[in-house]
Amino acid sequence: MRIGILGITGLLGNALKHELLKRGYEFIGVARSNADVCFDITSNKDLEDFVREYKFDVIINTCAIVNHSLCDNNPEAAYCTNARPNALLANLSKELSFKFVFISTDGYFCGDRDCKHDESSEVKLLNEYAKTKFAGECFTLTNPNSLVIRTNIVGFKGAEQPTFLEWVINSLKNKEKMTLFDDYYTSSITVTQFSKALFDLLPQNPTGILNLASSEVFSKAKFINCLSDVLELPLIEPKIGSVSQLVSKRADSLGLNVSKAESLLGYKLPDLEAVIKQIKEEYDEIC
Repeated sequence: MRIGILGITGLLGNALKHELLKRGYEFIGVARSNADVCFDITSNKDLEDFVREYKFDVIINTCAIVNHSLCDNNPEAAYCTNARPNALLANLSKELSFKFVFISTDGYFCGDRDCKHDESSEVKLLNEYAKTKFAGECFTLTNPNSLVIRTNIVGFKGAEQPTFLEWVINSLKNKEKMTLFDDYYTSSITVTQFSKALFDLLPQNPTGILNLASSEVFSKAKFINCLSDVLELPLIEPKIGSVSQLVSKRADSLGLNVSKAESLLGYKLPDLEAVIKQIKEEYDEIC
């Protein structure tokens, strides 16, 4: 089986690469630089030439502009990265009979705190990021055999621009005062746990929309408090804030119901304790 990873140098793409190496799968990664094949995914010609040349069994698109403010300030760029390539990929997947997997978002729900939203829950498009990712989902599903994965991932990347998780840990290590959001709920899973579950799922050929995340919904404040305790990095005079303080408007109730994925997998997806445990293991390796 030959797998194509679009965005292989990103947080998730890198984790998918490591999981594929463990499993001994053949894969080819794409990014703008430092990848097996280098081009910008917004180039339809380069994307189509790449897909036709390598004759993939599976293509996973992880590419996205995830900065909400950047999406709001430049909606055309957000659309060209987060949505439009999926139209071409869905059409090519019909013609060439490969499995197309689009990694989407959980940023569609608000106002119901720690509710677990299933794959059919009504979405609310509050910002350009959500609008363009949802458009990407719609394009993907023009091929009914394609798969849209909704998730919320955390992990280590070690790049110049820190991930959310790296920012939290750096703030704790540097004893910086932090504002914790107790009204912003997610079901975050580490990229390592996500990658394992995704490649366990693919042989079953799931289609449509599928939630793949932690089995537990928790606030960002609870996540950071648990991380602080396990890493033994104390919080210094934390303040409680609200997600409404952020410049870019965001959905605040991002919990996902993962019972469908668990049924396919035959095992439970990690709860908050297991997510934090995985983070600690990786943190200890880095340190």
